[in-house]
Amino acid sequence: MQSLPPGQAVVFYMIKYTVIAPVYCEEESLTELADRVAATFAEMGADGAFELLIVDDGSTDGTTEVIRQLKSERPYLRAVTLRRNCGKSMALMAGFENAEGELIFTMDGDLQDNPEDMPQLLKKLDEGFDMVNGWRLRRQDQIIRKLGSRLFNRAVVWTTGLKLHDLNCGFKLYRKEVVKVLCVFGQYHRYIPLQAHLIGFRVSEAKIGNSRRKYGKSKYRSFRYQGLFDLLSILFTYKYGLNPLHFFGVIGLVLILPGLSGLAYLAVEHILYWTDMREGQQLLNRPLLSLSLSVLIMGIIIFLTGFVCDFILHHQIRRNIRHIVDLNIASVTEVDHEELNKARIAAGSGREK
Repeated sequence: MQSLPPGQAVVFYMIKYTVIAPVYCEEESLTELADRVAATFAEMGADGAFELLIVDDGSTDGTTEVIRQLKSERPYLRAVTLRRNCGKSMALMAGFENAEGELIFTMDGDLQDNPEDMPQLLKKLDEGFDMVNGWRLRRQDQIIRKLGSRLFNRAVVWTTGLKLHDLNCGFKLYRKEVVKVLCVFGQYHRYIPLQAHLIGFRVSEAKIGNSRRKYGKSKYRSFRYQGLFDLLSILFTYKYGLNPLHFFGVIGLVLILPGLSGLAYLAVEHILYWTDMREGQQLLNRPLLSLSLSVLIMGIIIFLTGFVCDFILHHQIRRNIRHIVDLNIASVTEVDHEELNKARIAAGSGREK
């Protein structure tokens, strides 16, 4: 082991900032991305207090080799390599799990997001927020992509009340406690601000720039209808995730009550028919019988579905209750043992007198 010259001390830097960049086949942009991120932190006076964490989402071009070369030349760069292309949500979760900084940026690796805008997000975070979402004022993209994004944002505002202009922007800033409780999978990366908002964190946005793609082409389709299904899934999970019977039970009762009412009406009609008190037709020939039975059975099945979900959830919560409680606690006030001892001594002295 090589010894240091006399009088020279080893300086260890604490990582305050982590920049997570999920990439898939972006070999041309990585060198410029790394240099611009480093230059921005140097201007902020945070040189040595940051890391750039590149998540290689199973790239099939030369991205892996470029990352390896950059890592050997730039000590602030770390890499996470996924075995196959898992999608942006899984890449972000891999980055969250390996981030060391207390403040965490996420940005796409295609350089459409400008690293020079990171101070704008930090400035907004300092106003007391837990997460800041980027708002691309002049988005450099295809018209159909911008139109779809605008409709998507308005749908989220209308259904959830979270007023953000650019929910799907990949340029974001989080406090570490936010990413610790996020669970992003499938295509849920579009709804990270919404998830943070529903959990109870303070979410805002900051205006940023946007550049045209310099290398390659976008890996995403212009129109993605699956986002609607993801939105419904998230809203259902966060509203009824801990009490599914409140959802299925209402639907079940809406079907059960009319079904029972129809059967009761038919029963009375049939009794009157057999007692010759009213003319009519036999019960088995009534279409209302089939309809009432079908509606009743559907209602019972839906109600039992919610009952079974509640039963399973009960045992899962009992098994993981401490972890669930920890995820929902924002802070805990510690006991001041010194003041507590003083109070006990004072109380004891008072009793002696």
